Amino acid sequence: DSVILPNVDIGRNVHLRRVIVEKNCKIPEGLKVGFDPVEDSKRFYVTDKGITLITPEMLGQKVYYLR
Repeated sequence: DSVILPNVDIGRNVHLRRVIVEKNCKIPEGLKVGFDPVEDSKRFYVTDKGITLITPEMLGQKVYYLR
């Protein structure tokens, strides 16, 4: 029930439910997202329907794009 875009590195023991993970994210080991919308909204964007968006910037990761 989640969408994981290309080039995503997911650590061990990660639990994702109703999550969209943007490309080039590195999901840290043990992260649990999609189970507590109030807690998730402190760090990520949560829609009105309870879907959580994770981007590299939200994880504190800088991704540079070359043009």
